[in-house]
Amino acid sequence: MNRHEFEALRDLRGKQISVDIEFVANRATDPNLTFKDVPVENSLGYILRCNGTYKPGIPSVSFNFFIPDIGPICRIDVNGPIHKPVGRTHKHSLKKDDDPRKNLPTPDAAPDFEGKTPRQIWELLCSSANIIHAGKFVDP
Repeated sequence: MNRHEFEALRDLRGKQISVDIEFVANRATDPNLTFKDVPVENSLGYILRCNGTYKPGIPSVSFNFFIPDIGPICRIDVNGPIHKPVGRTHKHSLKKDDDPRKNLPTPDAAPDFEGKTPRQIWELLCSSANIIHAGKFVDP
């Protein structure tokens, strides 16, 4: 996927998530709560998925959108690891063709997400990415 294809997918209207989003406990990620492989339906035919992690002890939340066999294409980290110079709340997105293989190395500041609950972050993210969430969001 190149930057042009990423932008076309990001800006595409009518993307939809039909399932509920619920962070759940898992022995492998304890004490963090996660959800995995949520499908994002889209008219371009990409197999697009979303994972999420909520770390209640911090608290922090991450939402990671990826295409299997390509890698991550967009990630929001709120109150996550510090990335200089943008801080703990930032967005990673595909900028160069090889960024998915490098785990989206370049962060951008994302101040609109600061100080929000996981639900508010999810709603803002869906709105900004033209995603309709037809399921429910279960607060962690």
